[in-house]
Amino acid sequence: MRKQTFSVEIEANPGDLRQMKHYLHKWKPDFVSISNLSRYSYEEMVQCARYIQTDLHIPVVIHLTGLTHTKEQIKKSFNELMDLNIRNFLLVRGNIHHNMHIEDDFNYASDLIKYVNQLDKDSQIHVVAGCYPDTHVLADSLTEDIKYLKEKVNSGVDSLISLMCFDNNRIYKFLDKSREYDIDVPIRIGIMPITDPFKRHYLAHNNIKMPAFSEEEDNLLENGIDYAVNQINDLYEHNVNGIHLYTHNDWMVSDRVFENIKKNL
Repeated sequence: MRKQTFSVEIEANPGDLRQMKHYLHKWKPDFVSISNLSRYSYEEMVQCARYIQTDLHIPVVIHLTGLTHTKEQIKKSFNELMDLNIRNFLLVRGNIHHNMHIEDDFNYASDLIKYVNQLDKDSQIHVVAGCYPDTHVLADSLTEDIKYLKEKVNSGVDSLISLMCFDNNRIYKFLDKSREYDIDVPIRIGIMPITDPFKRHYLAHNNIKMPAFSEEEDNLLENGIDYAVNQINDLYEHNVNGIHLYTHNDWMVSDRVFENIKKNL
């Protein structure tokens, strides 16, 4: 794996296998994370994971969420994925949405992380968790959020991927504060180009601060790509551990971003 990694997140859409093959072959990411958005089933997520890891020979990171699953469901999924030789897990609490059915076994990401590590009897897995340069909505301050992050890392985390943030100064402040608290696992920075109204709505729904250009209707596609490219190049120049591109399976936009950052890879 490269010193500074490049990875992508995709949605588990089996209808996109042809695009996955073309673009993942071109980008050669260090790994691919597969989100478990509710519009795709667990079976579709497994199908895409098997294809990418077995046929395309790219390591896969599977998302598992705590709020909507019981211990037995997580154990069943864990064993199935281990049988498929999938060893990388992004373990998150999950967001609460309207009419979502919530279980009681995992109230926090750290609960899920501890449980999955207990299932891993032979220390074969790599656990990834999320972090928040803009500060988690439930935290009163960056310092408080970093303290919770330290507890989460200590529960058994090997690396972190950040939620998207559009201000590199805030990212650098977050990274500095993380190191102050001896969080020494790799932290990869999540980037999502804002190129259409759907992505803008998605970010607003998740209370993510957006740059000023996103309010403009004209040239949103071009401005969004340019902003993402400039942000990523600056992050690489400041020696972040890696970039994790949230693609939303927008292959054209993601490829245009890649074309303008690959000189750093």
